Amino acid sequence: MLGLVKGNDQTIGFVVCCLLCGVINMDEVNRWAEKVIGENEVSDLPDYIFDLIDFNGTITELDRLLGFFPYWRRTKAQGRAVYGIRVRRGRKLRKDDVSFNEEQALEALKKHPEIEKLFRETFPFIDL
Repeated sequence: MLGLVKGNDQTIGFVVCCLLCGVINMDEVNRWAEKVIGENEVSDLPDYIFDLIDFNGTITELDRLLGFFPYWRRTKAQGRAVYGIRVRRGRKLRKDDVSFNEEQALEALKKHPEIEKLFRETFPFIDL
């Protein structure tokens, strides 16, 4: 599967971005790992995927588990759109966390439907 290893980390980077932004929680990361295992050849997957199934540690511990800090490449507007998904999921934005409001996040999501598409593909078990 593409996007799960250092240097090719777009998929795991998106997952971690969603976690850091409060769009998903660790239980949903665990479910995502189960999905990845179910859809791919076990021998093709990095070892950390199996540990993610029952991982409930901190972000710092997640970094150690992965062995690298993944990065999802995005524009500023696409990053704001991720927060639009957070808002759609009924999770408030805090002024301490972001410099924009919920309406702006939703507008960014509207302008970047590819972010919702990516979210739905990555987390099909989550209703929006």
